[in-house]
Amino acid sequence: MSVSDRVPPGSPAAPEGSQGLERLEDYDDVSVYGIEEARRDVLLARHHECSVVWSTSDGWPIGVMHLYVWHEGRFWVTCTGERKRVPALRTRPRSSIIVAFKGEQTVTAKTLARIHDHGSQHHAWFYRALAEKVLPGQPREIREAGASAWIERLDSPGRVVIEFTPQKWIGFDGRKVVAHAEGRWQPGMPWIEPDESR
Repeated sequence: MSVSDRVPPGSPAAPEGSQGLERLEDYDDVSVYGIEEARRDVLLARHHECSVVWSTSDGWPIGVMHLYVWHEGRFWVTCTGERKRVPALRTRPRSSIIVAFKGEQTVTAKTLARIHDHGSQHHAWFYRALAEKVLPGQPREIREAGASAWIERLDSPGRVVIEFTPQKWIGFDGRKVVAHAEGRWQPGMPWIEPDESR
């Protein structure tokens, strides 16, 4: 059996001479198991659900799940203007976005929020992009009605689009922890993504 046959899915194949790699000894510093920028962009473009976190007027952090679109290096979400998060983010734009993926991969971004009121230049393209993301998972009658019908139901008066611009990133790839613990990879080595088409 080859080395690649013994490697669990989601881990790079161990190179020749990997027997000398240092194994994971503790979990004190997990910053070495980050996610590279190119990989992060791929994950964010594929996914469509995130946690949006903001602060209340009395200083409590609070968050909700949102459908999102990753576009031009920013997160975009929508809700009605009556939601409490809208005036909160207008007043206190410091916020964060958290996205979790399979394989214990997570991305957290410190963000600054900007509210775009109903009818802005961003509403049309965002609605269309969001429809393309979520329609495939909708019931058949909704899919068959098409994107325009879905957008018409979504586009209520007062609906806003919220833009979140990342200021700092925190990434974590749990697959690297497993590979390090098993002596098949260590921080500083290239990480080879598995072929996800197989």
